[in-house]
Amino acid sequence: MSIFNLKGRLGTLGRKSNELIPELEKMGYKVNPTELSQAVTGSCQQPKITAVASACNEIVLRWEKERT
Repeated sequence: MSIFNLKGRLGTLGRKSNELIPELEKMGYKVNPTELSQAVTGSCQQPKITAVASACNEIVLRWEKERT
C-alpha cells in the first residue's frame, strides 16, 4: 500500500489515476501507465517512482482542497 493512500483518496474524489498524467506532465514528469500504477499503489520503491508518488500526493492534496 502506498504511504500516501493515493488509490483510496482518488476513489473518494471520484477521480481516476490516469487523470494524474497531464498534471504530472505540467510538473515535468514523463510517466507511462505502468510507472503511474506503481506510484499510486506503492508497489515499487525506485527513486523515480517515489518522486512520482510524491508529486501525485501534491496533486491529490490540491484536488482535495479544491473540493472543500
